[in-house]
Amino acid sequence: MNKLRLITGVFSFIPFTHVKVCLNVIGTDVLLRTSYMSFTIQIRFLGGLTPTQQTVFEVAANRWAQIITENLPPVRLDNGEIIDDVRIDAQGATIDGDAGILGQAGPTQLRSGSLLPATGMMRFDSADLARLEIDGSLLNVIIHEMAHVLGFGTLWSPQFLNLITGEGSDNPLFIGENAKREYTQLIGGDTTEGVPVANTGGPGTRDGHWRESIFDNELMTGFINSGENPVSRMSIASFEDMGYSVSYEAADEFVVPSTDQFALRQPNLNLVCSMCSSKILRCDPIVLPESAFL
Repeated sequence: MNKLRLITGVFSFIPFTHVKVCLNVIGTDVLLRTSYMSFTIQIRFLGGLTPTQQTVFEVAANRWAQIITENLPPVRLDNGEIIDDVRIDAQGATIDGDAGILGQAGPTQLRSGSLLPATGMMRFDSADLARLEIDGSLLNVIIHEMAHVLGFGTLWSPQFLNLITGEGSDNPLFIGENAKREYTQLIGGDTTEGVPVANTGGPGTRDGHWRESIFDNELMTGFINSGENPVSRMSIASFEDMGYSVSYEAADEFVVPSTDQFALRQPNLNLVCSMCSSKILRCDPIVLPESAFL
């Protein structure tokens, strides 16, 4: 299986089989089109990102294009632009400096019926991006945040895909059948009411991630850990529950730590996912009309 690596601040990766990358420059905008098999992610760079930061977005897009395997129905936006399958606008901007408002990320336009994203945005403070690049966490954070653009945690609510119960309670649960199956296999159980979801943190963390006290260094908890942050079969299964076609072969190896193991490594609050604090702004997506389908 291909692995993504971050070594001493230099991003490197083994190219995924059958991945194509086309780079088009239109004025000051850069459109990156990354495809794996039949699923396509377009990243439109709107400025403010360094070449190495753009490379991070490329690697993150490749990772999700490896996990999601089949295309979504193309749609035509109001301006006539055709989207196949997801387009993400990525931008660095001067907002308020390091450790202030970090930016905005999430889906912006959804397909009618499936409610899967057609477009999304990832706009971050340039000072915070530089800090994340220096401390070596930028790649994991961008892969993580791109998952939110694709719907992880941002489209679970009853308003959209209705895949979570107990929002705001002590025990919120993700109730998609595929993720529940993978969770029971992880814990060696028979049945479960749902996958434990984050029940602490601000509005950018709770109800939108796996629960850190159970899943520790899994990439889609609300914390970025030092070392490996694997994408588990359970996370991939949650995308299948959302309506995507997925490849479980793209999963990283992951085991749920025992209580004793976790007690030896309590979460470091300084490692809270820098893009998922209460200072990250989520988007309020709109649903495209059925007439948008080609």
